[in-house]
Amino acid sequence: MRTKLAILFLLLGTAAFASGGGEGGTDILPRAVNFLIFAGIIYYLLADHVKNFFQGRKASIAAELENVQVKLKEAKEEKKRAEKELENAKKFAEEIIETAKKESVILAEKIRNQFENEIASLEKMHNEQCELEKRKMIRGVVKEVLDELLDEKNLPINEKEFVNLIVKKVA
Repeated sequence: MRTKLAILFLLLGTAAFASGGGEGGTDILPRAVNFLIFAGIIYYLLADHVKNFFQGRKASIAAELENVQVKLKEAKEEKKRAEKELENAKKFAEEIIETAKKESVILAEKIRNQFENEIASLEKMHNEQCELEKRKMIRGVVKEVLDELLDEKNLPINEKEFVNLIVKKVA
């Protein structure tokens, strides 16, 4: 329909001003009318295509913008989720550090207690060993003194002298 209308305007425009007389004036008015008719024909022929092109371009830009906004929103949500995970990881790390500190204190206390028990045990064993050696030494000295006294049967020793002799050897 539009094509027929455009052809009709073209024929009318050319027919109306093609038979212009030779008045000797300028032909600006017929040329302007011809230009307006030509512009109208071009508009009727190309207007739908141009409108469709720009509407399609507008729709594609809008879709692209919507897509970018969706991606931006997803990125913001991902960022928030990552920040939450980071905060949780920091809290977890702090808890681990705190637990490790507590465990190290408990472990140090346990090791100190074991060390103190072991030292006490070693001191007790040492004291017992010293006491045992002291008894052995006293027995040896007593035995030696007694053997010495018993070997010399000729010497009469009274009890006081015997005690003094033992005290001298022990001291």
